[in-house]
Amino acid sequence: MRSPVNNPSGTRRMTIGVLFGFRALMVLLVCNFHIWQLGWLPQYFQIFGIPLNVDFITRSSYLLVDGLILMSGLLLYLPYVQESRQGIPVIGTRRFYLNRLVRIVPSYLLSVTVMLFFVALPQTRYGSPQAAAKDILTHLSFTFTFWKDTYLYTPLNGALWTVAVEMQFYLIFPFLARAAQKKPVLTLTSMALVGIGYRALVYACVPENALLINQMVGFLDVYALGMLGAMLYVRMREGNGVSGSLFARPLPQILAGVVFLAALYGLGALMRVQSTQSLGGVEALRLSQLLIRLPFALCMLTAMLGAALMPRFAQKLLDNRLTRFMAAVSFNLYIWHQPLSAQIARDWFPDTLHSQPPLQRAYTVLCLSLAVIVAMAATYGVEQPITRLSHQLIENRRNRHERPQTPKAEPSTDPLFLRAEERGAGVD
Repeated sequence: MRSPVNNPSGTRRMTIGVLFGFRALMVLLVCNFHIWQLGWLPQYFQIFGIPLNVDFITRSSYLLVDGLILMSGLLLYLPYVQESRQGIPVIGTRRFYLNRLVRIVPSYLLSVTVMLFFVALPQTRYGSPQAAAKDILTHLSFTFTFWKDTYLYTPLNGALWTVAVEMQFYLIFPFLARAAQKKPVLTLTSMALVGIGYRALVYACVPENALLINQMVGFLDVYALGMLGAMLYVRMREGNGVSGSLFARPLPQILAGVVFLAALYGLGALMRVQSTQSLGGVEALRLSQLLIRLPFALCMLTAMLGAALMPRFAQKLLDNRLTRFMAAVSFNLYIWHQPLSAQIARDWFPDTLHSQPPLQRAYTVLCLSLAVIVAMAATYGVEQPITRLSHQLIENRRNRHERPQTPKAEPSTDPLFLRAEERGAGVD
């Protein structure tokens, strides 16, 4: 965790510890979904002789990407809420953009470069030089989600679409954040109406919506909900300023735990419903995803807030060394798991993979293990050193030009992707 920022109130930045666990679990479940798509390992297990069927969770785990985007909105806006209520300054727009580029681009470019020169070109995945140039240029500009060939059929790692959505949202976020500070109801309501309206239009008017279902504009209500979650969390942690936060007391903490469990049940029910929609075909599955996005985000936000306010000993289930480690490598784990799994299935396993349970188990364990190892190498060997070096250069340059008594503004907490320097425990 970074040292406290200089600010008039002396208040430190909040770290919502349970979100490390949410991030780690959501990324792992998304990884399991993609590996299951390739290996078809039956999702039935026994624990201490008790049968456990998680097939419906695995089949609909792609919904958890919406949860990661919700978390992005919450963590991006959290410093702005503290600025409004506690006077802690946030960084300017230019520094915000620079931080995002420094944090995201190195790992992203590494993935695109490796996939281009070791997969796409050697395996002649492009039909023409023009197709290759378009795919490369749109990936470098984070605009590849706007075209079907560069989004749905790219050989440069289909999982990267989420990064493009995030980078597109970063462009407008500083302006939305300032607007939300001044007119929160108008700003968040407008974002929600645009997101819901976009999905309603796609649902009603577009027969083939594969390209449109996951565009950034279709997530604006989810981002808005995350921003609202940041506001609610700070208010609940602050309390009334006289007697302190209500959630410092045992009974409200226990009730928060009950709310957390109820929200988990709601998430499970929604995932079970979504898992059956494929019976009506791919189009029915996509249409259901458009409808379920907002209620799923509402349940996920309720689960996050409930977990963040429940007793500290219960929070340890989501906020511990293991979940923090997995959260630290989650960005690269998300980036690398799908292309690695596809290449492993293609080069190392026979065509009988889908019909032989021992091969399916071996394939699943191998894919997850290698993905974690590669994610560790990319995180600690590329991402974190470049991030630290870049921030050091930025800080040195700022210190040379900064007036001695100017208060320092702390960078926004990282959204979908964990900051390398975050080391705080619990809620500060």
